[in-house]
Amino acid sequence: MTGPSPAEPGGPPRHLAFLPYPAYGHMVPVLPVVSELVARGHRVTCFTTDAFTDRVRATGAEACLYDPPLSSDPPPDVIDADECARAPLKLLEASTAVLPAIESRFVDGPPDAVAYDTTLWLTGRLLAARWACPSVQLSPTFISNEHFDLSERHQEFAGRIDPAHPAIVEFGERLTEIVAGSGLAAEQQAELFYGRQEFTVAFVPKAFQFAGGTFDERHVFVGPTVSGEDGAWQPPSDGRPVLLVSLGTTVNNRPDFFRACVAAFADLPWHTVLALGDRVSPAELGPLPPHVEAHSWVPLSAVLPHTSVFLCQSGMGSILEGLRAGVPMVVVPHHPEQHVNAARLSELGLARVVRREDATAGTLRAAVLDVAGDTALRARVGAMRPHVESAGGALLAADAIERRLRAVTLETP
Repeated sequence: MTGPSPAEPGGPPRHLAFLPYPAYGHMVPVLPVVSELVARGHRVTCFTTDAFTDRVRATGAEACLYDPPLSSDPPPDVIDADECARAPLKLLEASTAVLPAIESRFVDGPPDAVAYDTTLWLTGRLLAARWACPSVQLSPTFISNEHFDLSERHQEFAGRIDPAHPAIVEFGERLTEIVAGSGLAAEQQAELFYGRQEFTVAFVPKAFQFAGGTFDERHVFVGPTVSGEDGAWQPPSDGRPVLLVSLGTTVNNRPDFFRACVAAFADLPWHTVLALGDRVSPAELGPLPPHVEAHSWVPLSAVLPHTSVFLCQSGMGSILEGLRAGVPMVVVPHHPEQHVNAARLSELGLARVVRREDATAGTLRAAVLDVAGDTALRARVGAMRPHVESAGGALLAADAIERRLRAVTLETP
């Protein structure tokens, strides 16, 4: 990637602290932005875990480890209202536990800005307030305002959270305790809670965001930042239509699902590509027909241009890859955020949704064949494609972060 030199519109080189959440769906959109900022002459210190250290170093940034490490374990198989009530407290405790290690890294002088994942919202805002520097919130998914509340939509699928749940009560008490003990002025403490003045970079296209037209200039929608993964794949030589199947990186421990896909298309003139992930081995599927191939990993960007239908779990990374390639989808959401993604796809007429409990060989086969023959759906996907392709990606994200730096610098007396 290349961008303007800091001497042009970007301003002088700065030192930026990045606090991404160390999970695949959160790290992958951020790393190209880090790479672009480094290419523009900025110094970036990026916190991570061992699993992503090499990827961070490849951007040219300095990699520092979260201590204690933030968990990147897959979420529970079932996320209900009880789990949703407990999650904020777990995240609060984990994200504030890393504060001392982050502050010790900058004991010789604070960075010029803090860019933090939305799950580390208190950590990022607290550090920025203490260091009196601008901050940028990074969101790998939909963002909220007064017209759309992501948490409310999650509860439609996970169940309503009881405000009196012990974990919610404890979360409120701990949050109040942390903010009150921050040493910040009252108005700064309120900003920690609400983030009304926060600047957000969202890795979704504005056309795909719920109520996208209602967000103001403090929100920048840059879409996907990754142009494609390295790797080669060859389409079938016999001209069969290709079905690509993937459950992403968090819900892929489903050999039964992949077996159902094999059964669904074994007797049809389709070429099926299964991207299994690292928790199911091809051997678990048994003997495969010659027109079915199974891989632990396959570059989606290499397969999707040849794909007629993409069957996936409705993770944001997967669906944006599909939309950028102009491929209609069948989605089988598992977790609440995937259900919200699927609801948006359905609302815009870009995919068919199959409930997880209904995902038999028969229903998957019917859904894929239905989508393959739906010319109106394909046209809608084609109309969304340029919005994804032209959203701006890493270049726009880097521009937005530099504008944030300049704006706050100009406001500082």
